[in-house]
Parts: sequence; C-alpha cells; structure tokens
Amino acid sequence: MRILFLTNLYPPVVLGGYEISCAQAAEALQKRGHDVRVLTTWSHLPEKTQTAGWVHRRLDLHWYIPHTSNSTYEARDLHNAVCSSYANTLQLLDAVTDFRPDIVSVWNIIGIGGLAMLDLLNYLDVPWAIWLGDRIPVDIATNVPEDVRGLFNGQGSNIYEKALVQSVSQNLLNEIETLSGITFSQGVDIVAGWADLSSSVPHGTYLREGKARFVAASSIGPNKGTDLILEASARLHDAGVDFSVDLFGEGDIPHYIDKVKRLHLQDRVRFRGQLPYADLLRSYADYDAFLCPTWERDPFPFAPLCASGCGAPPIITRNCGTSERLVDGVHCIKIERTVDDLAKAMSDVAAGHIDLAKMGRAGRRLVMSDLSFDRHLDKLESAFKDHMRPWNLQNDPKLPLLLFLKHNLSVRLRFG
Repeated sequence: MRILFLTNLYPPVVLGGYEISCAQAAEALQKRGHDVRVLTTWSHLPEKTQTAGWVHRRLDLHWYIPHTSNSTYEARDLHNAVCSSYANTLQLLDAVTDFRPDIVSVWNIIGIGGLAMLDLLNYLDVPWAIWLGDRIPVDIATNVPEDVRGLFNGQGSNIYEKALVQSVSQNLLNEIETLSGITFSQGVDIVAGWADLSSSVPHGTYLREGKARFVAASSIGPNKGTDLILEASARLHDAGVDFSVDLFGEGDIPHYIDKVKRLHLQDRVRFRGQLPYADLLRSYADYDAFLCPTWERDPFPFAPLCASGCGAPPIITRNCGTSERLVDGVHCIKIERTVDDLAKAMSDVAAGHIDLAKMGRAGRRLVMSDLSFDRHLDKLESAFKDHMRPWNLQNDPKLPLLLFLKHNLSVRLRFG
C-alpha cells in the first residue's frame, strides 16, 4: 500500500501519545514493506531516527490548543489553525498529486487548517481514515462558525461520511457526540491504545527495603494531575511513609519545583525530564506503581498502559479512556480524581496492602495479548486494505483557484 500520513506534529516534536502513536504506526508499516510518506510541520529539534526522506516537514504550524486557549489568542490564527490554511492545503494537494496514495491516514489536524484539508480529501475522492486520539471533530465544529463550515461541506457529520473512523475509546466518542452532535453513521472501530514492549525488561522486586517508588510520565501540568500528585505526596510525607516520586515529562517545571519546595518534598519528588520511549519502558522495572490522576476527559493516555505492561501497576482516574481496558483490582487501581483517593491508593501500595506482583503479571499478560502493538498494527493494516478502492486523480488546473476561493471566502465571512 501507498499510505500518506497527515499529522500536525511528528517526533521529535511531541506533546504526548497522539504524536508518538502516529510515528510508531508509520514507521512500523514502512518496515512491513508499505510505501509510507508523512506530511507534517517543521521541527526545530534534530531527528533521532533515520526516516530516509519519507517524512516531509512542509506544513506551517498555526498552533492552537483548544482545551487551554486564552483570550490573547488571535482570531485569525485560530482560523488558520482549525479551519483553513491555504498554503497547507496546497501542500496536501501537492503531496496527493505526487504520491498518489492508496489511502490517507489522518491524525491530529488541529493547528494546520484541518477542515479545509478534509474537504480537499473528499473532493479528490481519495480513500481516507481518521484516527481519533482526541476530540478533533468537536474542536473544528466549536471553533468554526456554521456558515463557514458550510463552505467546506463541514456542517454536521457530512465531512466524515467517507472516512474510515477509528477511536481510542468509547469515552471519546461519547464526548464528541455530546458536545458537537456529530455521529458516524458508517460505524467506528474502537482501536484502543497499545504498548510496544519490545524494549521492556523484567520487573524487579517490589517495595525494596520497604520503600514505595512511584513514577509518572506525561506532560507536567494540571490536566495530567501533577498538582494532585504533589498534594497527595505531601500527605504521605506528613504521615511518615517511606516513598519517592519521579516525574518524567516536560511542562512548567519551575512552577512545580517551587511547589515541591513549599510542600517540603525536595527529598521525595524529582523531575527527571523527558526520556526516549525505549529508555522510559526500561525504567518502569524499577518502580512499584505508576501515577495517572489525569483529567476525566483524557481520551486514552498511553503511558499507564505501557507501565502496566512493564509490571508497574497504574493508579488511574476511574473514568478516563484507558480505564475502559483495565480492570480495577486486577490490572490497576482506579480512583476518583481527588487528593483523598490518590493519597489512599498510594498509602495502600506503600503499606503492602496491594499484591503488586500479581497485578503486574496480569497487566503484562493483557498488554502482551489484546493490547500489543503488533496486534494493533495487524488490525490497522487490515482496516486500511478493506477501505481502499480505486480512485482516479483528475489533474484539474483550476483546483488551486477553487481552494483559494474557499479560503478567502471563509476569511471574508468570518472577519468581513
């Protein structure tokens, strides 16, 4: 197959699981002999893997994070990020014209003018699939007025009717339907997340020397529960519990270092920076439990699944996406997203009230079987093949003019 991946970010530029999973899928399919090309944005960081020129960084990033936006964000930038970026749409047209893919695999398109890009794929009638690792349809619908969406055939669910739709969780689908009214009449494959455990090592002894060693790996910030982790750690410290917490990831580190000092946790909590995926997996063998008090709407945090597969049972928010695939008391400890619940779970681990070895073995069995990366890749490859169909690219010299007209009409409608 000739597969074109379309994504706003691609490693080494990473915010979280969305970008990492896209890269894992693209690189693995390329290794299976498929002709893969990635169209994404520029990177200011050096490449860590050899991509042999098949990763094309030609898109502009009009960055916008809908869940953390603020009033200082320029409305024109928002339009370019979510609705239409004419230069980026032309780059997609050039990529499809030059590469002539059998299927286009769409990932996160917020920040690159995603609505106009989906409209172009439908206009060209090229088979395409969208992998929903977050609420992309909601972000488009709520940040683009209905009359502007109409220019791109994006009113209601119309724009997704031809797509193969895959979602990481039912929780995410429910959120999309509730907030936008968008449904997918063709059906949706729930693909969940996965863990590639090829770099993992056997887990060591739990609670060595009576000390509980906790780990978290995510963006450092409120949504991922960093504040809850520090506040729960303060309670354990006050209670005289012997424990440590290592936090991997990037974010507002200076702010949280100050908070650690205010809570007198300097000898308990360490910020370890960001590790490559393989190194992070190997590190989980040294920890007793993984902390993931993420926000309830988190579609599917990958990190706790990886930790579970490496024998470090996750303490996880009860109703986030990943909790759909893990059984409380068997593979993980599920909590309400409160300091009280998190502190209690951490205390139970430290006191030896949880059979961590048994839970770790169960988590590894689950990930190695139903949630393995190879199993997911087989499903993805098969779904792409089933969705493929013959299509003919009509070289219409007027198409760039049509794209130009739509983009400028959208700007006029919105800003006058």
